[in-house]
Amino acid sequence: MQYINHSGGCPGSDMEWENQGLRYGVKTNAYSFGNHVQNSKNQCKLTAEELKEGATQAQKASLTLMRPWKYIEDKPYVKNLISRNWFQVKNAEIVFAIGKFIKNSRKLVDGGTGWAVQMALDNKKAVYFFEQNENAWFLYNQATAQFEQVVEGHIPTLTQHFAGIGTREINANGKAAIKQVYEKTFP
Repeated sequence: MQYINHSGGCPGSDMEWENQGLRYGVKTNAYSFGNHVQNSKNQCKLTAEELKEGATQAQKASLTLMRPWKYIEDKPYVKNLISRNWFQVKNAEIVFAIGKFIKNSRKLVDGGTGWAVQMALDNKKAVYFFEQNENAWFLYNQATAQFEQVVEGHIPTLTQHFAGIGTREINANGKAAIKQVYEKTFP
C-alpha cells in the first residue's frame, strides 16, 4: 500500500515530514503555485481555478480564526499560500500538524498552519496536533470544539492519505514527534 503525504514543501515541518517519510517509501505531493518558493522535489502546481477553490475554503476558515479575509485578498502571494493549504486538507484523510496554540487556547492553532487546520476542522476531518512547547499530541474533539491531549505516551499512526504539515520553526520536540509517528506506523 502506497502512503501519500499531502504537504506544502516549505522549510521546517513540511520538509521534515517529507524527508523522514522517504525512509519508509512515503510519496509526497507538495502543493504549490506559480512563483511559490519551496524546497520539495515533489511539487504539484495548482491552477488558477484550484486556487480559487482554495480561497473559498480559506474565507470560511477566516471567520472562525477571526483573521479578516479582506486583509489577505489584496496580497496575491499570501492569498495563494493560504489557498493552497486547502489541497493538503482536501486530499488527506487526516491531518498531522506541528506548531503551537494561539494563546494556549487549545481551540486555535497559530500561524499559517492554523489555516490548514481550520479548513480540516470546517470539513470534519480528524486533526492530530503536536504542540511543541508542551511536547504533547492533541486530537481535536468535534463535540467539545477543542483539542484534547491524548493519553501520555500515545503516538498516532498515519493513514494512507495524510497531511503532514506545520510550522517553519520546528524544534527538536517536533522533529522527534514526526520520527515517532513514522516509527509507529512502519515498525
